[in-house]
Amino acid sequence: MNKISTYLGFCIRAGKIVFGVDRIETQKKAYLLLADGELKENSFKIMLKASEKFSANVIVTENNLLGELLHRPQVKAVAITDEQLALAIEKSMQGKPQFKLYSGGRNSIYGEEEL
Repeated sequence: MNKISTYLGFCIRAGKIVFGVDRIETQKKAYLLLADGELKENSFKIMLKASEKFSANVIVTENNLLGELLHRPQVKAVAITDEQLALAIEKSMQGKPQFKLYSGGRNSIYGEEEL
């Protein structure tokens, strides 16, 4: 978890992260979308549209974990706008059960599947 938090910190310091669904929606490019399990369904639908627009993966975290990793408890959705950092974050999340790659469908809360 420290590695993921460190990568997210790099994104913040480098200005390569966008906070909030409204700002994500207006972006021209993003390489990875992260959503907290607490994100409301309508906001999640906006994230899915952004995912299609950017051809980016959506990773859903356990409830409140995203805000905890960012040291910003109110944050429920972010986009990573640097390709290398996005790849590093996604690789660091693989195999950890608290991170789920969204794969579509309606079988679970928003149709998640483990990385």
